[in-house]
Amino acid sequence: MPTIEPHGNTGNRHAARDPEAANMTAKVLFFCYPEEKNAWVRAAKPEKLSAWIRQQLNQATGRPTQPTEEERRQIKM
Repeated sequence: MPTIEPHGNTGNRHAARDPEAANMTAKVLFFCYPEEKNAWVRAAKPEKLSAWIRQQLNQATGRPTQPTEEERRQIKM
């Protein structure tokens, strides 16, 4: 029987999920102008854009950046 070896394809490393994002399953999708996105990407550096957007939205709403223990329990249910 032939041995099975890994194929070597590792996918897009730039699109890899942050390990901290394992429990983050909700998505927000919206349209913007390319100029807006470019400005946001520059403002987010060196962070990833998604982390920067979450920080900005949580700051605007007064939410903590991490879920509370009660929220974590509800997520796991």
